[in-house]
Amino acid sequence: MSATEIISEIKKLPRTQQRKIYQFVDEELRQIEDRRDNAAAERALAESGENISWVEARKRLGWA
Repeated sequence: MSATEIISEIKKLPRTQQRKIYQFVDEELRQIEDRRDNAAAERALAESGENISWVEARKRLGWA
Protein backbone atom coordinates (compact mmCIF):
# COMPACT_ATOMS: atom_id res chain seq x y z
CA MET A 1 0.00 0.00 0.00
CA SER A 2 1.42 3.37 -0.98
CA ALA A 3 1.59 6.43 1.24
CA THR A 4 -1.08 8.07 -0.92
CA GLU A 5 -3.42 5.14 -0.36
CA ILE A 6 -2.78 5.19 3.38
CA ILE A 7 -3.50 8.92 3.57
CA SER A 8 -6.68 8.41 1.58
CA GLU A 9 -7.82 5.71 4.02
CA ILE A 10 -7.01 7.91 7.03
CA LYS A 11 -9.07 10.75 5.55
CA LYS A 12 -12.09 8.41 5.41
CA LEU A 13 -11.97 7.86 9.18
CA PRO A 14 -13.90 9.91 11.73
CA ARG A 15 -12.02 12.92 13.11
CA THR A 16 -11.39 11.30 16.50
CA GLN A 17 -9.70 8.30 14.91
CA GLN A 18 -7.71 10.57 12.59
CA ARG A 19 -6.46 12.50 15.63
CA LYS A 20 -5.39 9.27 17.34
CA ILE A 21 -3.43 8.24 14.27
CA TYR A 22 -1.77 11.65 13.98
CA GLN A 23 -0.88 11.59 17.69
CA PHE A 24 0.59 8.10 17.32
CA VAL A 25 2.69 9.09 14.30
CA ASP A 26 3.81 12.29 16.04
CA GLU A 27 4.94 10.35 19.11
CA GLU A 28 6.78 7.80 16.96
CA LEU A 29 8.61 10.59 15.12
CA ARG A 30 9.53 12.27 18.42
CA GLN A 31 10.98 9.01 19.73
CA ILE A 32 13.02 8.53 16.56
CA GLU A 33 14.32 12.10 16.80
CA ASP A 34 15.14 11.61 20.50
CA ARG A 35 17.13 8.45 19.74
CA ARG A 36 19.05 10.25 16.98
CA ASP A 37 19.70 13.28 19.21
CA ASN A 38 20.86 11.08 22.09
CA ALA A 39 23.18 9.12 19.81
CA ALA A 40 24.65 12.37 18.45
CA ALA A 41 25.12 13.70 21.99
CA GLU A 42 26.86 10.49 23.05
CA ARG A 43 29.20 10.72 20.04
CA ALA A 44 29.96 14.36 20.84
CA LEU A 45 30.66 13.60 24.49
CA ALA A 46 33.00 10.77 23.49
CA GLU A 47 35.13 13.13 21.38
CA SER A 48 38.21 14.62 22.92
CA GLY A 49 38.87 18.31 22.91
CA GLU A 50 38.00 21.41 24.79
CA ASN A 51 34.51 22.49 25.68
CA ILE A 52 33.64 25.94 24.43
CA SER A 53 30.62 28.16 24.88
CA TRP A 54 27.96 28.49 22.21
CA VAL A 55 29.00 32.13 21.72
CA GLU A 56 32.57 31.03 21.04
CA ALA A 57 31.43 28.24 18.70
CA ARG A 58 29.37 30.72 16.68
CA LYS A 59 32.38 33.04 16.41
CA ARG A 60 34.62 30.20 15.19
CA LEU A 61 32.05 29.18 12.61
CA GLY A 62 31.68 32.78 11.43
CA TRP A 63 28.03 32.96 12.49
CA ALA A 64 28.46 35.84 14.94
